[in-house]
This record gives sequence, structure tokens and C-alpha cells, in this order.
Amino acid sequence: MSESIRIYEPIYAQGQVLSEKSFHALVLKDNAHAAWREFYILVDMYRKGLHRQQQFTGLFSPKFSLKARIDGKRFLDYVQADMDADVCLINPLPQLAYFSYNAWMQGEHAHPGLVERSQLLLDACAIPWTLRDAPRQGPAMLCYCNFWVGTERFWEEYVGKVLEPISTFLETQSSTEAARAVLELTVHSDDAPFLPFIAERLFSTFLSLTPELKIAAYPIEGDDVLDYCVSDFEKDIVRYMRKPVEAADKAGSFAADQIGLMNLLCQLSQKYVRSHFSINPHPHTGQPIDFDRKGT
Repeated sequence: MSESIRIYEPIYAQGQVLSEKSFHALVLKDNAHAAWREFYILVDMYRKGLHRQQQFTGLFSPKFSLKARIDGKRFLDYVQADMDADVCLINPLPQLAYFSYNAWMQGEHAHPGLVERSQLLLDACAIPWTLRDAPRQGPAMLCYCNFWVGTERFWEEYVGKVLEPISTFLETQSSTEAARAVLELTVHSDDAPFLPFIAERLFSTFLSLTPELKIAAYPIEGDDVLDYCVSDFEKDIVRYMRKPVEAADKAGSFAADQIGLMNLLCQLSQKYVRSHFSINPHPHTGQPIDFDRKGT
């Protein structure tokens, strides 16, 4: 292999240029599945065999540096130092690990109905996961926005056996209840179906159910987590929850009342998000979010 790590950045608009000079342009000539976002692009990359051309392959959105708060080269250097891993990731929302037991707990409050719709989809695709029983997903494996790079073996196991079958099902059986459920719109900064928010949570779920994988998670620790919080309210939650959550992660056990508290904090955090960012610009978009717009 002439190159050990390659991260692609999708180019989907006329006049668009790479936001990260260390990444590689992936020109989307046919963006018919634009609403599916990175999910469909990852599957298309897999079908074309792009993951076989280098040791590590990934797909990062043009908002990588805005959300991850580092540039592409710094992450590539991190991966270069962990070449014996199966997958390397950086989570641009590290604060969520401190008030969400796993990605599905947070997701259900952010997108009500997400877990039920996701389970319908997995059942229809014969993927034997029970999301209500999903284990803890802490800083060592929690990852939002699909900011990960994996080996060919990882792509074959995750994209090939999880994402690709889902994509094939949606492409061939779009009229089924399961397909319609995940392609309906949910609340986001712009109109988007449930599907991409399901897909990004499948990644951490796969990691949590595949303990033999070697995972390298870019460290965002201590007070550095506060820099990623989108509000003072999130900062207060992280300060309050950091020590007990880190202790539970170290012990490998969360008490039922602690999980219940995290669920409550997820609920309160989402209520704050809806209240605050309906009138104030969100840092990831630069504008308020219309949570009551028709069709969501």
C-alpha cells in the first residue's frame, strides 16, 4: 500500500473545496441519497472497495474541524501512532458520555421514537441486537458524527455485515413499515430522516458488542471536555457527573439509580437545547433551530 491512512471528505456541491487539506476529495457525482448522509456514502465506498486501498479508511464531513476542534493532520498523526488498532475514533461530543449511559439513551430524547424505529429496522434486516439492552458506551467507544477510521477487516465486519445489509433492505423494500419508519423526518438543524442518526449510533453499538476489537479513542479528558459543551448547562452537568461516571466506568458497573439519573439529565438537557437554541445560534450551524417546523 502506498498510503497507510486515507480519510475522504465528500464533495457534493458545485464550487465546494476541501475543508481539510490532509483529507482526500470524494466527489459525489450522483448524490441521489443525500438525505441518508454519511450512511449511504460509507456503504457506497464499501461496495466500490475503497477500504481495501490502504490500511485505514474513513469518511469525515466538512465540519470535522468545527466539531472535533482539531485539524485533520492532528488526527492523522494520532492514528499513525496507533497502527495496531482495528479502529481509531474521535468523539466530537465527549460531554454526552457523562450524562448518557449509551448513545441510544441520548438519541431517544433527541429524536423521540428513535429506539423503536431502529429496532424495527434491525429486526427486518436480521441483525440480532436488542437496543433496549445495549451496554454502556463510555469515552473508550462512544463516537458521534462517524468520525472513525478502520482497517479493511473492520470495514468488512461493520460496514459489510451491518450497514450494507441495511442499505440493501432500504433500497429494495422501501415500502415496508420498517423502512418507512426510519425514512420519516426527525428534528434536526435541517430536515433529515431518522436514518443517519440511527446509523451513527450503530457504530458505538457494534463496538460495545464486539469486545475483541482494539479501539483507539482520541483522548478528550478532564476540563478539556468542557470546551466541547454547547452550553453552560451542559458544563454544569459534566462537572457534577464526571467523578461518579468515571468511577463507574473504572469499576465496570453502573447502579440502577445512577442510570436513572443519567436518563433524567438527558431529558433535561434536551429540553434546554430546544428552549435555548430555538432563539440562539447553535455553535455547529451558526443559526437557531426551528424545532416546531412542519414535517418534523
